[in-house]
Amino acid sequence: MSLYQAILDETAPGDLPLSTVKLADRTTVWQLDSPAGFAAKVAQGRAAVFVCEKAAALTLDALKECCAPFGVGEAVECSESQYLLAIGLLDDTALLVLGANVTAAPVEFSPTSDDVRSIVGSLDDYYYGYEDRYRTVYEHGAELWESAEPNASLHLLMQERPDVFSGRIIDLGCGEGRDSLYLLSQGHDVVSVDVSHSALSRARERAAASNLDPSGFMERDIIYLRGFEEGSFDLAMNMGCLHMLVDEEQRARHISRVHDILRPGGHFVVDHCASEWGKGFFSIPDYDDISAELVPGRVISRRIRVEDGEKNIGLEVLPYSERSGDALTEEISRHGFRLVSSTHTDTEAFGSSTMLLFRKPGA
Repeated sequence: MSLYQAILDETAPGDLPLSTVKLADRTTVWQLDSPAGFAAKVAQGRAAVFVCEKAAALTLDALKECCAPFGVGEAVECSESQYLLAIGLLDDTALLVLGANVTAAPVEFSPTSDDVRSIVGSLDDYYYGYEDRYRTVYEHGAELWESAEPNASLHLLMQERPDVFSGRIIDLGCGEGRDSLYLLSQGHDVVSVDVSHSALSRARERAAASNLDPSGFMERDIIYLRGFEEGSFDLAMNMGCLHMLVDEEQRARHISRVHDILRPGGHFVVDHCASEWGKGFFSIPDYDDISAELVPGRVISRRIRVEDGEKNIGLEVLPYSERSGDALTEEISRHGFRLVSSTHTDTEAFGSSTMLLFRKPGA
């Protein structure tokens, strides 16, 4: 068994020790090293991780290339020729470490720790934006940010193509689990991933309250989809998550990873904003009045559901992307998918959108 698999399973082969490294704050950079290689997994919180080559010069460009955020349950393995730099992205982040003679200590080096923190800071929009969104909404008394009901687009696809909902399903960017919980209630095998631990906690609570298995809700980054084997899913669903990625490289990496984890003959469904982001959203009833204010970074009034009705709170507009159906088809097809169908949708979840169904060639 590889160290990577062993740390995922939290089993120690032979006499290798398991230990915990606490990244107590968001400012200290830690270096983990071992003469024989080791594996590490985020046990709590979220960390930015840099896998560095011992023989290579440590430059700012090299750090930017190898930086990636890891959530709870995500793991990395370092060979004897590599070491790890890590910095907590949330307070009280902790790593579980497996390996012999692993050292872990705060470091200062050139590039400086400030350089490392500057790279980590560039991840804020995506990695912090959604966690902050859900947490803020809950603090203002909302039980949910999204509707408790499954997306109308999902219902439509299940009516038109029930055959694609067989086998193992992954819900990408599941949020509070509106679609996953519905599929679980219908007896489907579903794995659900998101970057927001607050949304996932709410999804697990809802699953338990409905006597559904909450163990499939996992903190994972949809860009990398670490820990999933190739060909391990029959259907991948991205219902309103891809349009929240605006970086072209991140979008490409996500689509490529989805292709990897689907079996040959598997399907990929994407519901993506086409135009006029925000129009028709439940949370933006006054779209015509404030459409000019829908600029990422600006704070606007958004409607939320609370126990005694509704209220408005100020929320920052997060980055978003609009794509025509043709442009989206061309983008996803570049990664080896073949278009099966294209449907225009207009829902309170995503507004004017295109729902595309793709198939991975093969079986």
